[in-house]
Amino acid sequence: MISRLAQIIDFDFVYDIYMDEEANPYLTFDYMEREAFTEIYSRLLQTNTLYIAEDEGERVGTYRLIPKENRQAHCLYLGSFGVKPSAKGKGYGYRILEALKEDSQKQGFVRLELTVDINNERAIHTYQKAGFEIEGRIRKSYKLASTGQYYDEYLMAVLL
Repeated sequence: MISRLAQIIDFDFVYDIYMDEEANPYLTFDYMEREAFTEIYSRLLQTNTLYIAEDEGERVGTYRLIPKENRQAHCLYLGSFGVKPSAKGKGYGYRILEALKEDSQKQGFVRLELTVDINNERAIHTYQKAGFEIEGRIRKSYKLASTGQYYDEYLMAVLL
C-alpha cells in the first residue's frame, strides 16, 4: 500500500468517492455536480494535503492528512477518508490506516486524529480495529444541506 499526493488526473477518482451516495453524507462536501467540484479540487491540490492510496498500482482510496501547528505540531488530522465503492469490504480502509500510522510515526508524529459521524458504524469499526479510540463527542459538528440538520461526530485518535 502506497500513498501519494493527489494530482489533476485523479479528479474523477476523488469526485466519485466524495459524491458516492453512501459515502457523501459522511464526507466534507455536500453533493455537487462535477463542474462545481472543479474549483474545490483545485484548491485542495494547492494545500498538498490530499492523498491517493494505491495498492499494486490501483487507486483504492483517498484522504486528507493535515499537520497541526505550534503546540500541536506533533499531531496529524486525518480527514475526508474514503475508499472507492468497488473496493469497500475488502480491508483497504484498515490497510490504509495501518500504513498511515506507520508512515506518520516514522516522520516523528505521535498522534493521528479524526472526526467521524456518530452513526457511521462501518467507519467507527474500522477505526477502532486500527487502534483509534473515541475521545469525545462534538455536538452539532456539521450540517448537511440535503437535510438541513446538524449532526454529531466523535473525536477519535490513536497514539503512535
